[in-house]
Amino acid sequence: MKLLVSLVTGILLLVFYVAPSHAIPAFTRANNVECSTCHTIFPELNEYGEAFLKNSYVYSGKGKKKTAEKSKVAADPVGAKTAAVPSGDSDVKGDGNADLLSKLKAGMMISADAPATASAPAQNAELESSPGAAGGEPKSEGVALSGVPELLPISFTANIHGTYNRSQPNEFDLSTRSLKLNAGGNFKGKAGFFGTYLLYTENVGGISNTGQTPTNTKSDIGELFVIWRHALDTPINLKVGRFQPKLGLWKSNNKLSTANSYATYKYTVGNSPFYSEQPQDAVEANMIIANRLFIAGGVVNHKNQNTKDWYVHTSVKVGGADYLANEPDIDLNKEDSILDYLTLTVGGYGYVGTNGEPNTVAGVIPSQNEYYRAGLDVDLMYKLYRLKLSGVIGNDNNSDLTYSQPEVKTYVAAIEGQYTILQNLIGSLRFEYQDDGVSISRCYIPTLAYAPIENMKVVVGYKNRTGILYEQAGNKEIAEKIGTLGVTFSF
Repeated sequence: MKLLVSLVTGILLLVFYVAPSHAIPAFTRANNVECSTCHTIFPELNEYGEAFLKNSYVYSGKGKKKTAEKSKVAADPVGAKTAAVPSGDSDVKGDGNADLLSKLKAGMMISADAPATASAPAQNAELESSPGAAGGEPKSEGVALSGVPELLPISFTANIHGTYNRSQPNEFDLSTRSLKLNAGGNFKGKAGFFGTYLLYTENVGGISNTGQTPTNTKSDIGELFVIWRHALDTPINLKVGRFQPKLGLWKSNNKLSTANSYATYKYTVGNSPFYSEQPQDAVEANMIIANRLFIAGGVVNHKNQNTKDWYVHTSVKVGGADYLANEPDIDLNKEDSILDYLTLTVGGYGYVGTNGEPNTVAGVIPSQNEYYRAGLDVDLMYKLYRLKLSGVIGNDNNSDLTYSQPEVKTYVAAIEGQYTILQNLIGSLRFEYQDDGVSISRCYIPTLAYAPIENMKVVVGYKNRTGILYEQAGNKEIAEKIGTLGVTFSF
């Protein structure tokens, strides 16, 4: 009863603590679309969000906007020629418009204050419908020619958490967990960019005394990279900078829960700090083949290390919209079948690397750990149901970074089922199994996520983790029970 009262009270505190936010993040501002175009419940991605991510933050204008664009052309026969959706990759927003640029160079840019003339109705329609022209106002000539985003592509994301930990003992903590600055977009569809800066972070269990600075707070760059799209007119995209190497099907924030990452991506072994979803300095090449096959591979550079880490990922999608957001053809003359509503994505990855003491110091034999991870992910969607499966096998030959540490093999798996109760209300249940050589644990994580508005999410979750921790003095039981109340919002 005390736990139930604490959960309900925490939800009310969190909801009323956050001021109403009616602004939308940078990507929605730039492309004039709703958050729900790319998200089930922010920030979890749907298939159109995945296509946007795989296309280097270039919005195709397809998917949910397809019908609207056709209606617009039919209602405006005068501007139909210029507003029609071209075929192929040239229909992406920001890819450049040769006719428009030629008019701009000829000094034919229409002033925002100048009345439209009968001699150039089509030109006015084209200028006003240009990407990023919010409110129908045309871009300035310099902005249109250079490809610089008209709207400053910056947004903020914040997390506020309340936790009730029955393990220590019955401790309730309410605090701001993180505040992050985001920036992202593309330049004329030729290059994409993205960056995050952690203005503030705090982990569960940090110092709660407001008069003292918690030792676990920090400001740091999370991700910062640029993508050269279709390099040298090839299907290959080159990604350079600091980012999460493309391994699994879901990035760290692509989940309903605000506190519990997938164990298959997050687990560590011994004293080795490596886990697969951490941002790293890397170079990656990726491409889409036949619209439904995605391949990525890259190399990671660690400071003070002569060796490099290598990784590869491949995933294939069957059913639903493809990786370019093209919707499948539907025959309305035949009866419905299961395959009409079924979407299956399967991905596999491998990662090989080395970490530990620096190996650049002459005459010093470093204590290092060589490791690998091999994983398989499955994402199955059918109407209101979604099933996620994730498994990984790992090996570390010196995870404690000593000279006599034995080899450690790890086995981690997760399964999560989701059901969309309402359009803005999703429930999920996740089970995780982890054998990391030091302990064996099982974890149950029920989660309920609600979006009162599209750029805000309120989450109630519970984590029940049990197992055995192997120690020299004897085995120790693992008993962890934590209730979580979280609010995530972006503006």
